[in-house]
Amino acid sequence: MNYQNVESMIKPSLIDKTSSPDGVYVRRNIKEVVLEEGEKKYYYEEALISKNDYETFSRDLLVGQINDEDNTAEYEAYKTKLDTGVLYKNGKYYKPKWTSIYFKKALEIKTMLELRQAMMNLQSETIETSALPDISSLTINVYDITAKPENAVNMTPLEVSDLWLFLTLKQEEFFNEYKQSLNN
Repeated sequence: MNYQNVESMIKPSLIDKTSSPDGVYVRRNIKEVVLEEGEKKYYYEEALISKNDYETFSRDLLVGQINDEDNTAEYEAYKTKLDTGVLYKNGKYYKPKWTSIYFKKALEIKTMLELRQAMMNLQSETIETSALPDISSLTINVYDITAKPENAVNMTPLEVSDLWLFLTLKQEEFFNEYKQSLNN
């Protein structure tokens, strides 16, 4: 949506379906300022969207509220940061929102290592432990934000878990910036 900065002496509603025959006004970041004369002035962001677009917007807004999201510029900036690549120590860019992908990979690797250890502990004649793959040479092909095969990096399980930790910390850093920006 294309928000414009607006000011008014009348306190606006967040959603206004009646002021315009052309659509619905959606407002956010409403700030009240008391003037010297004691009057109140309101500063806010406003977008005019079609009634059809409003139906989609309101549905998305409801889903966002269920998922603890909000309709502020600060939240949009936070979501953008999560969807923007950050430079990792290998020179490639990865998105902080991918933490769940790498967490899942780390769990799969942990499960595989535990299974391998359990099989080795059995020392059973029915299990040929020498036929198990050498875990130390295991690598996983990890793509950066370009998703191009030539930019994929083969990473060991430890390197994947390091990437997951790095992205998780970035995600937390951006979340803290978002929460602090709400208090400014």
